[in-house]
Amino acid sequence: MDREMGVVEATTKSGVKAKVSRCQASSVRVGSSAVMGRPCASHGRHAEFRRRRILPISFAGSSSSEEYSEVMQAKMGGSLTYVHERGINYTRILPNLIVGSCLQTGADAKALRRDEKVKAVLCLQQDSDMDYFHLDLDPVLEGCKSAGIDHLRCRVNDFDPYDLRLKLPQGVAALHKAVSSCGEGECAYVHCTAGLGRAPGVAIGYMYWVLGMPLLDAHRLLTSKRPCNPKVNSIRQATCDLLFGLERSRVKIGMKAPVNAKEVLVAGLDMGWDNPAECKRELDRFVLERDLPGGRFQYKYIVDGRWTFNADAPLCDDNGNSNNYIDVSGGENDYLVRKRLLSEEATLTQVEKDILSKELQRRM
Repeated sequence: MDREMGVVEATTKSGVKAKVSRCQASSVRVGSSAVMGRPCASHGRHAEFRRRRILPISFAGSSSSEEYSEVMQAKMGGSLTYVHERGINYTRILPNLIVGSCLQTGADAKALRRDEKVKAVLCLQQDSDMDYFHLDLDPVLEGCKSAGIDHLRCRVNDFDPYDLRLKLPQGVAALHKAVSSCGEGECAYVHCTAGLGRAPGVAIGYMYWVLGMPLLDAHRLLTSKRPCNPKVNSIRQATCDLLFGLERSRVKIGMKAPVNAKEVLVAGLDMGWDNPAECKRELDRFVLERDLPGGRFQYKYIVDGRWTFNADAPLCDDNGNSNNYIDVSGGENDYLVRKRLLSEEATLTQVEKDILSKELQRRM
């Protein structure tokens, strides 16, 4: 994606020396200190810094980070990595909006207030995300309180596009509230764990629904400053949910499995990849019936523990993974509108923008 820019040696917040690319050294803020060069643009008292690569470094004994990065790459695609031991990292997307990784200490909160004039922090992590990296939220909350920062939470499952779809309205409403609380020169900080999936997704949703930016423009703006892989299709689906509600339709999927198959499960759909449902045998097929809202749902079969797909059903490529999918119309009357909103451009009419605004206000 990027050309190698050479490396320099930088010292992290904890005093560990690591080699980072030159473009990182000119653009990345780490912990309570900054490793950076000339700003690309200025917004009042705050500078906007461009980032080209994110944490392509490794530390001895960073097995948790390595495992997390492996899972992230497998589920999100790409080669981005997250090194938790390096401390907080973030990118200013708008004058009043920063997207970054999780706060780890109370000192992080105080540094964000001092260095970036952060007024509100929106955390999208689940408790289990914090447990994975042995994070204690209490010192962070104390640091925010001491620094005069409002701390908000909207829990979204990591690496779960469907849960992001369901929680996006709540997340965008919370971010809207956070940004609205900022005074002149202040900003809001939204984070998940690595700041590469959920937080960028909520930030793009905010720019799309609240600021009225075209979806692809919002996506290009954010990813040009912070390389990441937000699930834009979850934003499209959530837009339809807000406009049409979550009316469900009964669907039936199935596959012809080997005669000696003992168990066939389906993962994905609206259940997530970690909560498969068991199929029932009907003659020579294994089938699953489920009530789904409108939209496109990816899924995969697990036959006696082996993940596979049905070659006789529609297939799509998701970051190199071959998955089956099913389109649920959610009713004939809204088919054409859904088709437009689920297209790449996902253009909104003024009436739709007004409806979205009212729905978000109701959730604030």
